[in-house]
Amino acid sequence: MTDPRELPQQVAELIELAKQYLRQETIDPMRRLGLSVGIAVAVAALVSLGAVLGSLALHGFLTEALPDTDWWGVAAAGITSAVLLCSALVVGKVGLGRG
Repeated sequence: MTDPRELPQQVAELIELAKQYLRQETIDPMRRLGLSVGIAVAVAALVSLGAVLGSLALHGFLTEALPDTDWWGVAAAGITSAVLLCSALVVGKVGLGRG
């Protein structure tokens, strides 16, 4: 049996052990998760920026390459939209693990 005079020391050790456990099991994993989320958001922003710039480049190229009439301008926009839609479908299918 323990001495009653050791009880405050044991309570202090229990509290310190509980703090260390909570830090190990909650705070440290949250920090790692926050880092992963930050990297994922940065990657998503860069991919989105690339898609926007790529679509603008494709539309500009098609506008210059096709004849200069109103209907061909509409066709350039339609082709650009179709390419972007197909790209989104492919990325969505691969991203969902069905690819």
